Amino acid sequence: MSPHDTGARALSRRIIEHEIAGRETPADIAQGTEGAFRRLYQVMSTVIGPAGFQAVLTRAVHLTRRSCPAFNACDVTYGDTVVMRGMTELIEREGAAQAREAAVVLLDNVITLLCSFIGEGLTFRLLRRGWTGLSDGAEGSGREEA
Repeated sequence: MSPHDTGARALSRRIIEHEIAGRETPADIAQGTEGAFRRLYQVMSTVIGPAGFQAVLTRAVHLTRRSCPAFNACDVTYGDTVVMRGMTELIEREGAAQAREAAVVLLDNVITLLCSFIGEGLTFRLLRRGWTGLSDGAEGSGREEA
């Protein structure tokens, strides 16, 4: 595992935790999780376009389903925004911790794919733009150009 992989996973975890902080009901947690991907879409589609974001997210969903079989119950769609149907039911069935981990894996897969397509530096700069409230220590790979 490269240092980038660890940084992407840590950032993914921080983003998901930030977005669901203070939420308790499955519907609220699902809404927070979906909100993270909506914000990601807003930030990234300015650079890679809606079709590019859709391609990255489609691949990331496929990779996530292989490593988190419970995520198969979620239907992730995109148009003007990202919609995650079935997330509330996933939380109710598997628990908030399992659903949160699936969301972390999905976001990690998206970030890793973006790093390979547009570069780590640009990816992490855009993520910092989208989540300005995260502490400096959790915003990227730790490299200066990120």
